[in-house]
Amino acid sequence: MSYNARVLDARKLVAVDVVFLSPKVIITEFMVGVFLSAALGIFVLVRAQRSLAQICLGVYFISLTINYVPMLIYAIVITRANSARRELGSELHNKHLAMAKYRRQSLWLLVPLAVPLAAFSQSQKHPLL
Repeated sequence: MSYNARVLDARKLVAVDVVFLSPKVIITEFMVGVFLSAALGIFVLVRAQRSLAQICLGVYFISLTINYVPMLIYAIVITRANSARRELGSELHNKHLAMAKYRRQSLWLLVPLAVPLAAFSQSQKHPLL
């Protein structure tokens, strides 16, 4: 298992959310994450007026957009395949442990480009589609 797979398993994080919170809620959450962070990033960058802090904030919001894209794709793919429970396998036996593990991993959504890098590294083991 690669280092990224232990730190962040984006596919399983999405599967946990789909199982315990429902596909509609999760897909809506990730769509809002993509579009709202993109809109905020563009807005901040357009209004930046050569302020380095504002430019950095705008770029950060855009990086959040990039983080949410693979999550949204995973949510759609897992929902269409109805495979969330299969993705989690034996981890479903202890709901509280699974939720705690993947809630901690969800903090990686705030780290610029962490999700697409983890998803790319894991795509060798488990293709997206």
